[in-house]
Amino acid sequence: MYQVTTPVKEFNGQVAGVWFVDGEATTDSEGAVAYFRRHGYDVNPLDDEQGDDGPPDDAGTTSPDGPQATKPAGRSRSKG
Repeated sequence: MYQVTTPVKEFNGQVAGVWFVDGEATTDSEGAVAYFRRHGYDVNPLDDEQGDDGPPDDAGTTSPDGPQATKPAGRSRSKG
């Protein structure tokens, strides 16, 4: 969930399917949040969930089993 503040603080109405009262609204619509960010609205997450906006909880830590991804085999050189 996100708290959104319009550039016009006294705005009352609907934008991108979200209703604002005195320039404030909340939404969980990722599409609306993207629109608001592109158009200069203040957008702040309300809960502790990071969703797609932040790194995962284990970002920056290494696995005790080593890397999980393997590098694909290279191509052989042409002969001739």
